[in-house]
Amino acid sequence: MVRLRRGILGGALAAVAGPLAAQLPTADSAFQRGDYRAARAAYEAVLARDSNDLRALDRLATLDSWDGKLTRALARLARLRRLEPTDGDFMVDEARVLAWAGRTRASELLYDSVLVHAPGRTDALAGRARAVAWSGELQRAERLWREALALHPDDPELLIGLAQTLSWRGQNVLAEAYATRARELAPGDRTVLELQRTLRAALRPQVATSGDGAGDSDGNDFIAWDGSYTRSLGSAVRGTLHSGWRRATDASQVGLSYGANASAVAAVGSGAVLRAGAGLRRLAPDSGSGTLPLTAELGLGIHPVRFAAVGIGYSRAPFDETALLIRRGFVIDGLDASADLVPSPHWSISLGGGGGWISDGNRRYSAVAAVLARVLPGLELGPFARLLSYRSSPQDGYFAPDRFTVLEGRAVFDWRRARWGVRADGGAGTEQVFRGAAQQVEWHLGLALTRGWGADNEIALVGGITNSAASTAPSAVPTEAYRYRSLALKFRQGL
Repeated sequence: MVRLRRGILGGALAAVAGPLAAQLPTADSAFQRGDYRAARAAYEAVLARDSNDLRALDRLATLDSWDGKLTRALARLARLRRLEPTDGDFMVDEARVLAWAGRTRASELLYDSVLVHAPGRTDALAGRARAVAWSGELQRAERLWREALALHPDDPELLIGLAQTLSWRGQNVLAEAYATRARELAPGDRTVLELQRTLRAALRPQVATSGDGAGDSDGNDFIAWDGSYTRSLGSAVRGTLHSGWRRATDASQVGLSYGANASAVAAVGSGAVLRAGAGLRRLAPDSGSGTLPLTAELGLGIHPVRFAAVGIGYSRAPFDETALLIRRGFVIDGLDASADLVPSPHWSISLGGGGGWISDGNRRYSAVAAVLARVLPGLELGPFARLLSYRSSPQDGYFAPDRFTVLEGRAVFDWRRARWGVRADGGAGTEQVFRGAAQQVEWHLGLALTRGWGADNEIALVGGITNSAASTAPSAVPTEAYRYRSLALKFRQGL
């Protein structure tokens, strides 16, 4: 009887173990040849027979993470850690997915735990440095990459990681040297090939031009052309020469605005960018004398952490949106601040505000806030709010409300296929043109069609239409019947 029971039990175990043992090689083979759908099905079948199979759990967590299903991947990895709490491979896998999920501090701590027992483990050294870089601590990340390279000077992953971090710090010339060395060691690595293309595009000279025109239902129209030439001025500095021309018309007059300026953008410190420039702009109305005001810009952008960027800037430019304003010769000195937060891949926050001092003695203040949440691949929805206020309303020349407000819901759709791209945005809501006025319907529509080639070359056709009073500088108070239309063709080419 005992032998009979043992025989039955052994037969049952063999009946389970036989298919299970056959299923794992099938799943592994599909995974190795890149047939991930078949691999997932096979690993799921393994788990259906043995819910604690380590290989199946680990591979399914990997596939989930590649598909962007990070929560499910982390749940599988947490289960693996409970089954094998000291396995270094599983710890590295979990730390990597934690970094992808934006939990960089938890990722760094887990990599530290691995390195306590294996100080020279390259994937843990690389993962920790990458998590630190993604958290925004670029200077510390650079130090960690260099410490890792001191142990493994010919490791391509470490060389690529250091090159990427240096690029994010604006040191593209130095980054290219490390990327070149990584390419020599791993000539077929796709990451280093793409990094080299990006760095070469960032370092080589570039020309850009655009022609655009716009008009509103009040008869204010313009056509304009802008062109620029950009090149590197050093390891962390890019310089740009820019020129532009604008012809504005209304029912009774014509005005020209044209000029040139030079500017430079430099990486300073860890995650900071300084921008400065100056030039001249000629305002030439068809009657009366023209003016030649100085233009200037000065700004500082900071990337304190991985998911946030803040900036502050000063600008001086002519108020030349209409023919009438060109004849008046007004100049605006502006001070603006902005913040962009992306705490999750699924949503973002944009904030901005500032003030402008017009040469006729008037002042204006503005603030904007927007939230966008990804609801489907390529589709984002969210609210947008804007406030614009002038200290006084001039008798004529431009629209200067004491308080102009907009509140709308927005939708943004972005589609990319190979080198083609389509971006559509629209919004609808209400606006109050001045304090005490009735609310009126506000809306806008925009569409951009792009075609790219090479690393950063692109041509784009951009158009839009709106009834918002914020779109231009009309001399009369806009109503719901107001329309503003624009169309532009933009071109960018690396040399």
